[in-house]
Amino acid sequence: MTTTPAHADLPLNIVGYVRVSTDKQDISPEVQRGELEREAKRMGYNLVIIEELAASAATISKRPKMQAMLAELKAKKYHGLMVSKLDRLSRNMEDGTRVLADSQRQGWRIICLDLGVDTATIMGAGMYNMALNFAEIERKFIGARTSAAMQEKAAKGEHMGRTAVLPVETMLYIHQLKNEGKGLSLRKIADQLTTEGIQTATGKTWHASTVKAVLDSVTLANALEG
Repeated sequence: MTTTPAHADLPLNIVGYVRVSTDKQDISPEVQRGELEREAKRMGYNLVIIEELAASAATISKRPKMQAMLAELKAKKYHGLMVSKLDRLSRNMEDGTRVLADSQRQGWRIICLDLGVDTATIMGAGMYNMALNFAEIERKFIGARTSAAMQEKAAKGEHMGRTAVLPVETMLYIHQLKNEGKGLSLRKIADQLTTEGIQTATGKTWHASTVKAVLDSVTLANALEG
């Protein structure tokens, strides 16, 4: 179990992790940073914020900035890791429980603002694990409902949609263009893709509407989910 640092009267050094996901995801990086900064001010933490695009993958093992941050936590550069929401850290139960186990073994804490928990306490660690379990159950229910709906459509002979042929790498690149820095407009993304000779799924011209369809696609959301 995580223990309080030897010099408990000194401010804790906390690294805040901001994860940028799809346009449809709930909270923007600006909102995430604001929540982390307000909590750090309230608690008197020394806060350093790390921001990472999720285009590389939602799984922790494929996020280089997350990996570097975990190495610094292991090396005791920080006393803990803080996120505005648990899903910014992980939507994967295996990843989430592994990070908790590492934090307990290495002596640092996880602070999740949406759960109101700090895993430095037994209750906090328990709530963290419960939240991971409920999130996993919810994903399974959603998957089952989606599968049932698709089977019902197929049984009725309804059109199931054209199989996407646009490479996932292209989708992730479009997501990155939209989200990195201040982000490009849909029109500018379309122009850049055309200039770079990147083809649409049908080999036609890129338009703002085509770019938006990619950003809103289930295929991209699944790719970001890892």
